[in-house]
Amino acid sequence: MTEPMSVAVREALSTDPSTPAEALAALADDPSPVIRANLLTNPAVPADLRYQVHAALSAEAAAGDREAENALAWVRYDRSGRTACDRPE
Repeated sequence: MTEPMSVAVREALSTDPSTPAEALAALADDPSPVIRANLLTNPAVPADLRYQVHAALSAEAAAGDREAENALAWVRYDRSGRTACDRPE
């Protein structure tokens, strides 16, 4: 039986541009808003997946989830120079 990945491992994967696409897609459903917010600034994450993650985090924040709200605030102030979410083509 495989043990679940630790938060530290998931966080590292969510920020690493060399993380395989399948792993990034799996992290889009991570229970941690912080892990999902990391995907918004990872250049390897496709625009459509960033859009989906951003929409889900925004809905959670609007429903009162403070962790999702704080994660989105972090993305707004991140110094990556990337737009957190672009609509897919």
